Amino acid sequence: MTERLSIRPAEERDREFIGGLVSSLMEFGSPTWDDPGANAPAYREALADAVRGQGPEATVLLAEAADGTRLGFISLGVVNDVAGAARGHVRDLAVTAEARRTGVGSALMTAAEAWTRDRGLPALSLNVWSTNEPAQAFYRRLGYCAERVCMVKRIT
Repeated sequence: MTERLSIRPAEERDREFIGGLVSSLMEFGSPTWDDPGANAPAYREALADAVRGQGPEATVLLAEAADGTRLGFISLGVVNDVAGAARGHVRDLAVTAEARRTGVGSALMTAAEAWTRDRGLPALSLNVWSTNEPAQAFYRRLGYCAERVCMVKRIT
């Protein structure tokens, strides 16, 4: 599928599509959440803000098929690491169920690496839920490794 794939900056008209992928982003949510669905409205709004807030240090890229079918997106930003050095950061990556395991996610990650490189940044980071083993395996196949682990204890 990737030979018929194009990647472009997301536009205002793409916000509904991107927001529609929130449920796939939350499939493997935090084990400390009582109700992952309760977070969906805020997550949709954050993604809409990402589309509206694109600029030199943040973008949302959309993957689409040759016929214009939207297949997935990646939201990117610039963050500072613990030493204060800037790096690219994948905020969110989602692919439609129909387009999974067809190379769309890999193409979006390749575009993210190019976006990071174009800004002269030395690294690209991302976060992944500890419960999302398929995503962790995907990122490992692409050469990503754990830099740190965030541990959480539920306090009630």
